[in-house]
Amino acid sequence: MVEVYGWIFIISGIIFFGSIIGVFISAANEKEKLLRGFGVIIISLIVPLIIVFINFLVVREDIRLNIYLILILVYIIVELFLDFIFKVEFRKKTSTHVPYIILEYAACFGFIIISFDINAVMGWVISVCFWAMLAALIYYIIIKKKKEKKL
Repeated sequence: MVEVYGWIFIISGIIFFGSIIGVFISAANEKEKLLRGFGVIIISLIVPLIIVFINFLVVREDIRLNIYLILILVYIIVELFLDFIFKVEFRKKTSTHVPYIILEYAACFGFIIISFDINAVMGWVISVCFWAMLAALIYYIIIKKKKEKKL
């Protein structure tokens, strides 16, 4: 049985991946307001995830899961600072974009690993969300390449 904090984490994971899917689709279709809205949703996940983190610190003995949760929180904080506070255009330079991508995927895998630890079925649900995110990324890349060809 999944406890309350487990559900908070699982629902946050579904919202996280759903929002990233929304970011990719919005970016592909150049919908800036939607893109910003999905970004705000991702940033707002810091609140429930901090609640889960506090619970993990109190209840969980597995330090590995705390590290994965810290990676997720660090990703959201980096996203907050780069996209919303400093508004840095870091995605255009490979030297700044690659570390961001590595951190993003570390957060994604953190969601998957912790979800499997909470409940195997929910782990698969989060995994499907991850693969849907990758499909949205492929969609974004295809649309972007088509638009570049037209120019």
